[in-house]
Amino acid sequence: MPQEQDLFGKTFDQQLEATGGNLTGHDIAPNRRIAGEIVLEPTESGIRVTARDAEHRVLWGYVGSKETTQQVHCWVATYDTLQNLVAEELEKRSLIARESQDPVGAAHRALEAVEKTIKWLRRGLEVKDVTRATLERARTIARIVSDADRQMTHEASTLKGLKSKTDKTA
Repeated sequence: MPQEQDLFGKTFDQQLEATGGNLTGHDIAPNRRIAGEIVLEPTESGIRVTARDAEHRVLWGYVGSKETTQQVHCWVATYDTLQNLVAEELEKRSLIARESQDPVGAAHRALEAVEKTIKWLRRGLEVKDVTRATLERARTIARIVSDADRQMTHEASTLKGLKSKTDKTA
């Protein structure tokens, strides 16, 4: 299609404008579109904004607050799904070489890292006197760990051969 070729190398905004806002069915190289959703979840301190792919895996996210609405830039967390997609795109363009890892070894290293983080967070709650700072730290740790547990449980629930987290024999 001539229009497709005319749009090659244009930015996403330029492609959107040139197609009259209708990119449905267009996959204009070198741009790659990922189907997904933006999720807004209330938290104690604001709104967690996450971008998720079509399978609801988290790509990136941040906690929106009154302060973040006043600024252009804010801290954004990127997650493995997005990092892997970016690595794939870089590899396609020969910009990086992907490391080949043993998946079982990588899983063990990731679990060890999580266990080390949990021990570190636990030590942060082991205090002689509970102060206002301790309570604030505890609230933040509870939110972070609850979020991580919910995400890991959700992702792991789709794994074949893995028993339910609530199964007593697990």
